[in-house]
Amino acid sequence: HNSTMIFPVAAIFLTLLAPSGATNSTETDSILVAGDSWGTVLAGGSVLNKSFLSRKLKAHNCPDDVTNIAIPGTTASQWSEGKYLDTLTKAAPNHSHVWITLMGNDALEQMPSCAESGKTSDECGDQLFDSMVNKMGTIIDAVHAANPSAKVVGMGYEMMFGGAGCGIVPATIFPQCWKGEADENDESSVRCFNEQVIRMQAVWDKLAEERSGYVTALNILGLTQMIDGDEVAKVGAPNMEKLGPAWAWPVYEGCIHPGVAGAPSGSGEDSASMHLMEEMYKQYWSDEFGC
Repeated sequence: HNSTMIFPVAAIFLTLLAPSGATNSTETDSILVAGDSWGTVLAGGSVLNKSFLSRKLKAHNCPDDVTNIAIPGTTASQWSEGKYLDTLTKAAPNHSHVWITLMGNDALEQMPSCAESGKTSDECGDQLFDSMVNKMGTIIDAVHAANPSAKVVGMGYEMMFGGAGCGIVPATIFPQCWKGEADENDESSVRCFNEQVIRMQAVWDKLAEERSGYVTALNILGLTQMIDGDEVAKVGAPNMEKLGPAWAWPVYEGCIHPGVAGAPSGSGEDSASMHLMEEMYKQYWSDEFGC
């Protein structure tokens, strides 16, 4: 088990329907954050320095009561059973919303050995997809059983790995995509890799389709590429032949977490983390909280 390289991916939110007439009540609107290191980077604030999630919610006059139980390096496989699932299902009924970030560490753990077994990138992607539909479905169903009024929202993750020297990470996860002398920015290799990366979004789309009464799939793919000026990328439709921009996925965040300082200003308010939280607000929290 390698938890030193934390590869976060798909983000989930579980949302309780507020009682009629209490939509904007902070008593009913509180958020529990669970999952892997994306949860700690984006929502792991302190008393003196509020998280990117809390700061963005507060900026839009949304409820910003956030509790964080995310643990860096954890997998969907771990959260689908045992102590992690117990912790989540016990806490979920006490919060109106839960944000869970999972699946990436599963890819990091499982895909290199899948490649070593001789399978193609598509075959390994199929294996990951099937496994994650099962594990994530188990987690969501358990939360739904613990609190039948909970709504669930999740999303795949943006194109990452653009930081200097970060190309070794994709080549480790899906080495089948980098054959011969292809460098880390080879467009055909990047497309091959990205086609498997977006399987995390496809997992969410399937979960939402199968549980349409309480699961919603968001889509932030292409966001930081678009902000960076990529004319091909749009939110929900990334440039599949490019990795994420270097400033948004820097080496100081392990290549796999959104940057916490903006480029070129250096301000956290213009960081990839803040842009990500703004998009999340636009797609979901604004309607959910009516703010």
